[in-house]
Amino acid sequence: MNYRPAQAWPDVLDEDATLEQLHQGRSIARYGDGEFKMCEGNGIKSQNEDASLSAELARILYDPGDCLVGIPNITPATIDRMEIGQKKEFWEKQRRFLYLLEDGRSYVSSFITRPDSAPWINRAKYWARLEQLWIDQEVTLVRGSGKSLTGEDLIGAGMVTEIIGPRQHAWSARDELLERIGRPKRVLLCLGPSATALAVRLCRVGVQAIDLGHVGMFLRKHRRGDPMWVTEGEKDIDRRPAGDDRDPKRPHAPGKAPRGLSSTADQRR
Repeated sequence: MNYRPAQAWPDVLDEDATLEQLHQGRSIARYGDGEFKMCEGNGIKSQNEDASLSAELARILYDPGDCLVGIPNITPATIDRMEIGQKKEFWEKQRRFLYLLEDGRSYVSSFITRPDSAPWINRAKYWARLEQLWIDQEVTLVRGSGKSLTGEDLIGAGMVTEIIGPRQHAWSARDELLERIGRPKRVLLCLGPSATALAVRLCRVGVQAIDLGHVGMFLRKHRRGDPMWVTEGEKDIDRRPAGDDRDPKRPHAPGKAPRGLSSTADQRR
């Protein structure tokens, strides 16, 4: 592997263009600071230290197969577009993970789900295009807590199969989850770092897998007209007891509900 010099964060395909790649049938595995930390062998809030997951996340960065790899869009030009404050300072520090990235590889943006980090995506047209990933589609949603997408958030979907996995440390259930997922046409993954690795595994067997992280939390904010920042209560959702994972401001948005919803649950923690 040829790694990039420490000063050169790679070019990243912007968020709108990344989203269009998904509409063309591509899969995506997304990396944020948590996944990068796990590549170094560390654990994070939603996933304890796991050598096999760390090795798989590191390997994907240079051998993702046909799966797109999303990384933070923190080129100098993009950082300059961020509002001065904690987010800008935070992402400037995350450039330390540059040594993990392979020279010459193309990357797309992991910020497709993060209007708090990429406020320029917080536009009605962008949200409408993102929702088209499930509108009139048959999708399988794999999630942990209700912090991100749930089946009822997928307004307009043709059919939703919802697979509920562990709220935390989901990698321990990876084999069972893959068996339950099977081979549907499109899978939406909201399952922490496990989603990053599962997206690549599913892509390798011909399933379109889309790692959407915490997009559900921000989609509900968009529908309510709330500011795009993460509250302390939202940060703490994954630590709550099973069954206490819902957003207290989570009314159903008006619109066409999914035409069918089946759900299987695994609420192990």
